Amino acid sequence: GGGGGFFFLGSSASDLGGAARPSCSIFFFFFFVLGFALVLLDEAEEEDEEEDAATVAAQREASMQKARAELPTVANMTVADLKTELRVLGLRVTGRKAELVERLEQTRRKMAAGLPPIETEVHRDVEPLWYMLQTANGFERTVERSLSQAIEVQRLQEDIDRIFVPIADGETSVRDASVMPSYILVHMRMTRALHTFITGMQYVVNFVGADHGGRSRSGQLDGSRGFVWPRPLTDDQFQSIVTLTKEAARASGAGGEGEEAPPSLATGARVLVSSGPFKGLEGTVTEVGTEGLATVLLTVMGRQTAVSLPERSCQPAGEAAAAAGLEEAAVSAPVEAWDP
Repeated sequence: GGGGGFFFLGSSASDLGGAARPSCSIFFFFFFVLGFALVLLDEAEEEDEEEDAATVAAQREASMQKARAELPTVANMTVADLKTELRVLGLRVTGRKAELVERLEQTRRKMAAGLPPIETEVHRDVEPLWYMLQTANGFERTVERSLSQAIEVQRLQEDIDRIFVPIADGETSVRDASVMPSYILVHMRMTRALHTFITGMQYVVNFVGADHGGRSRSGQLDGSRGFVWPRPLTDDQFQSIVTLTKEAARASGAGGEGEEAPPSLATGARVLVSSGPFKGLEGTVTEVGTEGLATVLLTVMGRQTAVSLPERSCQPAGEAAAAAGLEEAAVSAPVEAWDP
């Protein structure tokens, strides 16, 4: 019958009439069927796992949407709740409720658009670079001393290794010999912590860098600079500043008595620098001092920089151009041949 036919697969011809005797082929067939069944079982389990993962992801997304839907509107939040959420986001928590509401709403819009909530992210340098630091006028040395003391106390030698005050070479007085008043240069490895520490020091205005302008809630420029991203100087730019200090030293040494009276300057006038390290640059007078100094806005290395200059080294742009024209004409005039 059927049993004899089954055992026929593993029986010899002499055993066809007797009791069937299993052979190795039967065991091989059994293990083959078992292995095939295990493969099918594994595939089914993988499909179940994929379906479970998709279900979990869908549930998580639904939970997030529900949480966002249940999130109270900013206007209905209490001051304590507003400050708590702002503090979690690392934002400022001072101000009136209207200011807190505007700050949090703007932050939520940024996060919804995939933007970072804080725009004060400062890049981290691998190697120290030169940065220009703006200080209060006349307090360059004070900032230098304060920063040097902080380097020693907090052991920041690996992050800040040099501070350079751009004054005429060989001079010590910033007031009389500075070539870039209100600015010092720091050779440092920029980090967010160091940026926060230095900009929070007394008499420090900010690092020189780039900004996108402060913006209001509606996205319009509000007239402020907003956050300034510090930008390092190149080696050539730093060497140019060093050259200015050496030229200023030579110019001060070449000065003599009997100089002409300084011309009368007015705020807003266009002037041309006739001597000193900024000779040949043209700018606008922004302030006229009482001690023979004038503050002129010059373009130095592509940046608008306020520089304090002696009034005697500034000539009205029109008169300077006329004098330059006369000099050029005298140089280019033909010379008659000398006949002995």
